[in-house]
Amino acid sequence: MDLEEFLSENGIPPSPSQQDHSPHPAGLQPAPAAAPSVMDLSSRASAPIHPGIPSPNCMQNPIRPGQLLPANRNTPSPIDPDTIQVPVGYEPDPADLALSSIPGQEMFDPRKRKFSEEELKPQPMIKKARKVFIPDDLKDDKYWARRRKNNMAAKRSRDARRLKENQIAIRASFLEKENSALRQEVADLRKELGKCKNILAKYEARHGPL
Repeated sequence: MDLEEFLSENGIPPSPSQQDHSPHPAGLQPAPAAAPSVMDLSSRASAPIHPGIPSPNCMQNPIRPGQLLPANRNTPSPIDPDTIQVPVGYEPDPADLALSSIPGQEMFDPRKRKFSEEELKPQPMIKKARKVFIPDDLKDDKYWARRRKNNMAAKRSRDARRLKENQIAIRASFLEKENSALRQEVADLRKELGKCKNILAKYEARHGPL
């Protein structure tokens, strides 16, 4: 016969030690755990499990250093080489400028005047035509008119050629000065570039490549 059945038949209550072993008092049910709400589940899903590990949302769109650029950054526009002004200490002689300028027009400027390849080609030597002896009795008015016309054309050709030669000479002198200034500027820029490369090499050796 079981001990509990014997005690119940004789009206004897069970011992206090047996009552303590029961997880809950008689007639009382443990309260069910409240179900988590939808908001709790969403917040738990977005929160990282461990504080040292980033959340999945952060891993989907990683931020790269190359992408940290301002939206309204100004990209420099290309520079026209013809607009660059090189400081050159060149002051041509006013008399030479006068010989290189067309009378009644703007003064010749060696900084702006440019010559084409055709203009800078060497000109061949032109031999003079053999003179034809003409008797005095054949030198009529028509002959002298033609002679004056030819002389004026030859003078205009000589003046134009001399003008262009003077302009090329002054332009070449200016370009020599400008070339010296540009060479000095290139030397200074190369020196500065070498310093920047040394600084960059030291930085990469200490902190790794950029």
